[in-house]
Amino acid sequence: MRLANCAGDIIVLKCTRRHKCTLYSYHSHTPVGRPLDTTVWEVLSDRLGFGFFVIAQVEMVSNLKELAVQLFDAGAVRLGDIEAKVGRRTPIYFDLRIVVSHPKIMMAIAKELQVLASDIDHDILCGVPYAALPFAAVMSVNTNTPMIMKRKETKLYATKKILEGVYKPKQKCLVIEDVVTSGGSLLETINTLRNELLSVTHAVVVLDREQGGANVLKANGVHVKEIFTMTELIKILRDAGRITHETFEIVSDHIRECQFGMTDNFEQ
Repeated sequence: MRLANCAGDIIVLKCTRRHKCTLYSYHSHTPVGRPLDTTVWEVLSDRLGFGFFVIAQVEMVSNLKELAVQLFDAGAVRLGDIEAKVGRRTPIYFDLRIVVSHPKIMMAIAKELQVLASDIDHDILCGVPYAALPFAAVMSVNTNTPMIMKRKETKLYATKKILEGVYKPKQKCLVIEDVVTSGGSLLETINTLRNELLSVTHAVVVLDREQGGANVLKANGVHVKEIFTMTELIKILRDAGRITHETFEIVSDHIRECQFGMTDNFEQ
């Protein structure tokens, strides 16, 4: 049996007074290279008592590394001096819309998003249109969780709805997004959901570009959990020989220099 299959898992050896030892696995949702949250130790102490020993924190396993490389090889990662929205330029662009043509990659992404969502209390799912809709749909089927869809515009006939699907006021809605840059498009969807009296406190995303969007969302009462940060992704691609160290440095500089705040509304 596999003890752990996600980055951030820790393996614990519990020893009793009779010298009987048992291995445990605990998922901390702590990205590799970041300090373990202190709540992890509190939970472990509560569950296992004293006398436990942390054997190792599991490194980012091969499936996440393979996913990053597969995204690159499929053409979801574009490099160069690329014009994005509102005239902004970026040295790297992520087009996750093409994933609909790669079902294995789509399933792998949905699986990782499900891991992120596993300890978040939610009643329904909503994918930010349009790129995140396939991921939300797969998650909905895999977990038997109802899904709703936000329209790009309010329907002007029949029901005149902005949201499609069945929902009730005060239900907890988990939002799914592909890429977070400024947080603008995600926040737009969240505000629509809240206007429909749904509770939104969490979002799970494929990629956080680390350009301020997560902080903007946090200031608006939404905690973001990601499969990859930009730094994690480009490190994997560099180590896999998909990008050069020079490109890695260019993108790293772009992350530091191009930050967004509360008044910005930009998504790649």
